[in-house]
Amino acid sequence: MSTLYRKYRPQTFSDLLGQEHLTQTITNEIATNRMAHAYLFSGPRGIGKTTLARLIAKAVNCQDRKERKFEPCNKCSSCIEITEGRNIDVIEIDAASHTGVDNVRENIIDSAQFRPSHSKYKIFIIDEVHMLSTPAFNALLKTLEEPPAHIIFILATTEWHKIPATIISRCQRFNFQKISPDLITKKMQTIAEEEGIKVDPMVIKRIIGKSDGCLRDAESLLGQILSLDLKKITEKDIQTILPATDIEQIIIFLETLVEKNPTQALELIGEMVITGINLEQFTLDLIETLRTIMITQLGQKNLHFSDLNDSARKKLKELSEKFSTEEIIHIMEAVMRRRLEMKQSPIPQLPLELMVIELSGDYTGSISNSNDVQPATSSKKSETKKETHETPTIQKTIHKKNSVKPIESKNTLSPGISFADIQNRWPELINKLSEEYHSLIFVLKMAELKNWDGQYLTFTVPYLFHKEKIEEKKSRMAIEDGLQELFKEKMRILCEVDPQTQQNETDIPNDPVLTELATEFGGEVVS
Repeated sequence: MSTLYRKYRPQTFSDLLGQEHLTQTITNEIATNRMAHAYLFSGPRGIGKTTLARLIAKAVNCQDRKERKFEPCNKCSSCIEITEGRNIDVIEIDAASHTGVDNVRENIIDSAQFRPSHSKYKIFIIDEVHMLSTPAFNALLKTLEEPPAHIIFILATTEWHKIPATIISRCQRFNFQKISPDLITKKMQTIAEEEGIKVDPMVIKRIIGKSDGCLRDAESLLGQILSLDLKKITEKDIQTILPATDIEQIIIFLETLVEKNPTQALELIGEMVITGINLEQFTLDLIETLRTIMITQLGQKNLHFSDLNDSARKKLKELSEKFSTEEIIHIMEAVMRRRLEMKQSPIPQLPLELMVIELSGDYTGSISNSNDVQPATSSKKSETKKETHETPTIQKTIHKKNSVKPIESKNTLSPGISFADIQNRWPELINKLSEEYHSLIFVLKMAELKNWDGQYLTFTVPYLFHKEKIEEKKSRMAIEDGLQELFKEKMRILCEVDPQTQQNETDIPNDPVLTELATEFGGEVVS
């Protein structure tokens, strides 16, 4: 069986799905013979950029296209050659593998000087054009500024913002959109009918969920499924091709988080390991479920769980009412962070187990420590802790729509550490880190200590890039480990940008310390 996305590639403009907002303009230009000399197609992969470029090439060079019409005949020698990829006047270049200026000169500039062999136009289709080097773009610019009348450039990219403005300004730019689930569904059904195979509607929904608006991905997945060589394909048949997590497991898992029941959550993870469920896929499905709950909570009515039955949708709706949006965000951030750790973990399920313990409140850390969200304690309580040095209490809270269930855990940190102690020994910490973390100390020298509440040491830095440096995993661990070594207790840090000193890039002062820091990072201070 040939590759489906090639076999069913659109051969006319009317076959192209989901891009009517731009094909109307282009087809009008073809019908009136008012073609631009350069086009820029931008948008996600697999949605028709190269396909439309080839349709343009066929249409403008079609030998039998009727006057004031735009569709190619697909029967003349030119159309057939372009369809089969052997027309020497249609030159396709993959910029990802031809990035250098020499390639541009040889394949484009030199070739553009010669008229087409037997076509009206010589067409250059440059895919992933943003990958060209700066010298290559400069060489291409000259030809774009003064193109021969017989040349049409079609540039395709998934990252248009990496293309120089001088190139963009000389092109007609068209932004492609992801293809809607309804259109992909119709396409999948049409292909299945053409192939003479019956595909369960839930299988198609699963394909749509995995393809994320990319038709090429959807066609590739369907091709893998059809390769099973079955006359009827059900959900059970595709488990090896489209691994899925039982939504019931996700619902139960989320309920354990709501109820702060780490024992049950850990048991569920253990069962998944025993039964061979892919935990990375489980976390991916968990993230997607949390994302959909979050967006629907904020009023998006047009989103749906693409591969769920009515019973599962009802259960998820009930479950979403038990979470606040803030909590959904916290859990999602924790899942994403721990998912990245799975590949390096000596025990695959360990990061997921650690996440459960964090979210359950049976851990003195913050469930959102990657974003420095301080535990929910009032400023009044914080001041009392600082003045009286009483042992602080961490409140972990699950917010429901109509109730709040605080869970308190005793903080084991010593009440003997005062803010003054930390201020006095801060230079000692900087000196301690200076040998191994040379660039970090310049940021710490500009930091201003603000508060110590018994668990979190809060300090401010002048600029956002200082905060980003502090929040790097290596930097954070170095500071917190250094504090623990000095004070013999676990201490966490919160870094903020000082609103009184935060300035625009054009207002950055000529500070010798800042200049030294920029030099250390391999940059310079621009004023």
